[in-house]
Amino acid sequence: MLTVEGAGPDLVVLLPGFMIAPPAYSTVARTLARAGPTVLVPQLYRRGLGVLAGRVDIADEAGRAADLVRVTAARHPGSRVHLAGHSRGGQAAWRAVTMLPAGDLPASLMVIDPVDGAGRAPSRPTSTAAPVTWPAPTLVVGAGVEGRCAPGPVNHRQFARANRAARHVVVDGLGHADLLDGRPRTMGRRLCGGGADPDGARGVLTALLIAWIAAVDTAADLPPVAGTTVLR
Repeated sequence: MLTVEGAGPDLVVLLPGFMIAPPAYSTVARTLARAGPTVLVPQLYRRGLGVLAGRVDIADEAGRAADLVRVTAARHPGSRVHLAGHSRGGQAAWRAVTMLPAGDLPASLMVIDPVDGAGRAPSRPTSTAAPVTWPAPTLVVGAGVEGRCAPGPVNHRQFARANRAARHVVVDGLGHADLLDGRPRTMGRRLCGGGADPDGARGVLTALLIAWIAAVDTAADLPPVAGTTVLR
């Protein structure tokens, strides 16, 4: 587990994308932590051939994420636990919220260029096939530079359709893997495509997440964030 301590009362549990190790999110975690939240990036399954062969079901990952939210809240009484996820991790976070009773729901849910469906080439929604209703405030973030890693039928737009109460924002110029560090970013940009200024787009993304957490904490509306397009 990657843990970056912040000085504030918020905690963010960030679920990584498919086969992505937690250290790939170090810059995002450090930037968020400087604004106050402590960031936890867990590894909820053993990365390897079993995952590539489809032997780690999304429901299992979601169940472990739900347990982690409960455990984290119990270990930090008085703190606000926000659940986030990127790519497949966004789908796992989404499903985790559906598994939690009302008293254990996170302070908010943030899904970052999430991908629904099953298998290595998903083409139809599964977790978002039916509308959802939950009281947890939800932010759906889309990447402005779309590509084959988050195809249209199962990308952020499908998540927004499934939860009509969610805020839906696109980060202009962000590619699916541009928020990552190091080799995962390099490989992800080759596979998924990317924006012309990945560091700048990642900065816009973290500014959006920080603004969202502050808005949730104060029951305020999400303020405008430069470099984003608000769809709802």
